[in-house]
Amino acid sequence: MAARFLVLTLLAVLTGCTSSGDLPDGATVLSKSSEAMRSVTSTHFTIRVDGELPDVNVKDAVGDLTNSGDSKGNAKVTFGGQLLQIEYVLVNKNLYFKGPTGGFTTLPAAFAGQVYDPTAILNPDKGVANVLKNAKDAKTESADDRTLVNATVPKDVVAGLVPGISGDVKAKFSVDKENRLVGALFELTGGQKVEIGLSEFNKSLSIQPPA
Repeated sequence: MAARFLVLTLLAVLTGCTSSGDLPDGATVLSKSSEAMRSVTSTHFTIRVDGELPDVNVKDAVGDLTNSGDSKGNAKVTFGGQLLQIEYVLVNKNLYFKGPTGGFTTLPAAFAGQVYDPTAILNPDKGVANVLKNAKDAKTESADDRTLVNATVPKDVVAGLVPGISGDVKAKFSVDKENRLVGALFELTGGQKVEIGLSEFNKSLSIQPPA
């Protein structure tokens, strides 16, 4: 019995020592995920910002968006030093938003970029597909239901997704078994963190202007 226990223990140790060699190549994981994200037509998203970013007024947001640029959801944003909860609809190049009181106000969609434009997420030229494609030094941390890959993203690449970046950022990507990106955590040189979560891919969305 003791000998059998020793053998099982040695097997467990050897398995633990060699498992890292079985992890998928990080660069390959991100390349496949980049291609998969280019075909995503819609997604549910969450955004969380930890720390202050000069060009990003949103603190957290949750909503839905399409690859055509329409989106709706809720966000907490800072205006004049105050944290406000708003509801927004971005459709047909118009931004509708409603604060804590009153109805919806209409503004040009370009105004969304002054707060944070979530539609950049599915933009193939500056969104997550581009970030995954251009990430450097990718190394797989673990692989189970989700594959976690650590990498560095050049500042000019990540700036398309998170405005106001002044340096390269450390990133951790979470990729599902269908090669889709389900989570991204960016750690900036100043200690700030931006976390993006994606789910409910390719569901049917009909985003209409508020009545």
